[in-house]
Amino acid sequence: MASLAPPLGRSTSHRLAMLRRTVPAAVLFGGIVGWLSYDLLLLCRFLGFGGLWVHAGWAGLTLALFWLMTLPRRIDLLAGPTVGRLLLCIGGTTLLLVLGGEGRLLYANVDWQVRDAVLSDMIENPWPFVYADGNILRAPIGMYLAPALVGKALGRSAADIALLAQNALFLGMLFAIGSTLFRDGRRRLIALTIFLLFSGLDIIGQIKVGHAAGITPTAHLEGWGPSQFSSTITLAFWVPQHALAGWFGALAVLLWRERRLGLGALLMLPPLIALWSPFAALGLMPFLALACAEGVRRRTIRAADLLLPGVATVVALPALLYLASESDAVGLRAFPIRPDIYLSFLTIEIIPFLLIGLAGLKGRFGGPLFGSAALFLLVAPLVQIGGWIDFAMRATIPALAILIAHLADMMGGGWQASVRRKIALVALLCVGAATPLTEVLRALSFPASPIGHCHVARAWDESFAAFPKSGYFAPVDSLPAAMRPRRPHVVADDGVLACFDRPWPRPALF
Repeated sequence: MASLAPPLGRSTSHRLAMLRRTVPAAVLFGGIVGWLSYDLLLLCRFLGFGGLWVHAGWAGLTLALFWLMTLPRRIDLLAGPTVGRLLLCIGGTTLLLVLGGEGRLLYANVDWQVRDAVLSDMIENPWPFVYADGNILRAPIGMYLAPALVGKALGRSAADIALLAQNALFLGMLFAIGSTLFRDGRRRLIALTIFLLFSGLDIIGQIKVGHAAGITPTAHLEGWGPSQFSSTITLAFWVPQHALAGWFGALAVLLWRERRLGLGALLMLPPLIALWSPFAALGLMPFLALACAEGVRRRTIRAADLLLPGVATVVALPALLYLASESDAVGLRAFPIRPDIYLSFLTIEIIPFLLIGLAGLKGRFGGPLFGSAALFLLVAPLVQIGGWIDFAMRATIPALAILIAHLADMMGGGWQASVRRKIALVALLCVGAATPLTEVLRALSFPASPIGHCHVARAWDESFAAFPKSGYFAPVDSLPAAMRPRRPHVVADDGVLACFDRPWPRPALF
């Protein structure tokens, strides 16, 4: 009897044809926007108001958001990656985030003591909830909302896997869209390599401040100076919520620069990403100002460009009010730093890269875009929001990504540069690569992190007791009356429990 199965050659050809099909970048971009919008709806449920009117309003506004996003320039973002490239990106980002400790298969850095506690509290307690001292969890919790729902249904291990899957998909889609900024495989590989290796010259900073004896293959090299510009790998391993939000914003700026994204679609991002990272939203502001100025100069601003951010702000209004509660405790002020130390920090961390990029002012990511990124990087260490240097570490994520794209464009031949400049960049990347290398070696050599058993406040005190908790908590009465939980669950005290069932290893120089 003849087989009904298709010939092997035909089946293989069909699979290859599927892998070569293009996925419109608009679909990927819109998918990320849709997920961020869904997080904003979940926040309403987290705070205890999620009735029919909230869901209906969210659905209507989200549909309007998508319609307006495609209205101004329907040809935008039609170019996209192939299915094969998209799958490769998602596979690669899954591996990267597993190395960073997500999924709890390998070591997770000590920042995850607090992140694990946030996720555990959101899983174990009915929504809405308050702590025994009358505070609510008021933090950028966008990354945790959907995984917490999975954890409520299937348990904590499932929540860890859901968090990994969510973040890997998010980052993989960013990589896939970003790959379309570069014309061929060689240029894409150059850009990816520079992105993953990019770091300040932290090992030189550690030697300068007298820590040479403490440098080990698994040391944390970032914290040598009065401020910090985190490497790409450090961001992915330690603070993925800030990294994903900042990189999404930077990608949108680069697409706008390429005339592939309308002004309105760019302006709508800050309110949508704020629940993942308010710092990343702030870091986008200089580039939004630049985009608006160019729109005014070219007289290309349309009604949809104003309606899009307006609708996005309405969708995100509960999140913005939630994040703004008790915001006076966070505060904005100048960061105290001596001029000589400030200049020394910049010289080791960023000025060499800026000097190389300065030669490409006529490049596609040069000119005012490069100038805005450079100025923001120079000013950021002088600004403090919160208890420490979070503004410089997190708000600079978009600017650093734009600088990386500009330098990658040079190495790929996008703008003319001397051989000397290219050799200098390679040398800087090789020295700076010590930072991501130690992060990866730590992930591979330290034991998997222990399971946490305590609430956020006590988990914070395990490693960060010297810093205020104002970034994570606010009195429930500080919420607007319409958003205030009516009968919240009160979290029981966990003072009798040890936070971890075994010691959490810490890297040298942390």
